[in-house]
Amino acid sequence: MPLTAFLLTIVDTLSILFLGDIMQHQGQLRSALTPGADTMLSASYDYSSYFTHVRPLIDGADLTVANMEFCLGGPPYTGYPSFSAPESLPAEADSAGIGLFLCANNHICDRGRRGLVSTIDRYSTLGIPYTGIYCDSIAEASSNPYITEIRGVRLAFINFTYGTNGMRVPPPLIVNMMDRKAVRAAMLRARKADADIIIALPHWGPEYVTEPSDVQREWADSLLAWGADAVIGTHPHVVQNVEFPVVYSLGNFVSNMSRHDTELGLAYRLDIAVTVSGLAFLAGEEAIPLWCSRPGGYGKEYTVLPVKEFVGRRDEFLGGWNYDRMIDTYTRLRPLFEQQK
Repeated sequence: MPLTAFLLTIVDTLSILFLGDIMQHQGQLRSALTPGADTMLSASYDYSSYFTHVRPLIDGADLTVANMEFCLGGPPYTGYPSFSAPESLPAEADSAGIGLFLCANNHICDRGRRGLVSTIDRYSTLGIPYTGIYCDSIAEASSNPYITEIRGVRLAFINFTYGTNGMRVPPPLIVNMMDRKAVRAAMLRARKADADIIIALPHWGPEYVTEPSDVQREWADSLLAWGADAVIGTHPHVVQNVEFPVVYSLGNFVSNMSRHDTELGLAYRLDIAVTVSGLAFLAGEEAIPLWCSRPGGYGKEYTVLPVKEFVGRRDEFLGGWNYDRMIDTYTRLRPLFEQQK
């Protein structure tokens, strides 16, 4: 075997799974509340149904990353427009196997200083890895980007948001913003830290629009030029184009939204190959359509279904209308994320 071919021989592969917006609307709070329990206690809310059907996807990945679109501002727990979720929601996500929480999003400051501080404190206490928010500039300098190593491959994640719904980020707290100088500096830090793979995770784009904007496309081009190996976006609440190595929007993972196209989201798997010489590179990908079924759809609780596994299983749905809506939405949107054969 020629030396060049030997050095490029693949000796290991690993995969990263990305999930879209995990949200917490008022309807979700009502559904998760244990009957008769104290609404002011986090333990009163049960979210186990959310991840039941996607556990095999999570278990099959080396790392799962999700956008946590709420703050942990404490009780009273609230949904839109000012989200404050019970601690039991991220705890359940952690228990299900999600290994990195993305926190730079437009709702992270919904409860102001108290909510941002509480979110950082609670994630730190729970021991859940998170990125995109920091207690001060020292923490940001040392932890942005978030870098982890899996079987010798160093992965860097850079998460940032277009804004915080007009809410001021109270100093010295920091939320990573969609600032070209700051994002490029984080890219450079990733390279200096010998990251093998750099993944940019912007919270961006127009809501409820399945076509990425010119601004998103321009930013994606810049991020790739600055050294990102992949760009995976959130925020629009609907699926947008998958143009490897760019995913413009994963859409929602779980929410109470029923607006057109908001119930379909993506799990996106990136495959990374490692050669005998230690070179790591993106070797493949798969966009996996997911359906957020609200109570009365598939069952009595909110749950997320891998669409392709439930095709032809209409009789299992509590509401056949929900199955029909799932198939219709998937059929219309699949050209955005699946290569047509």
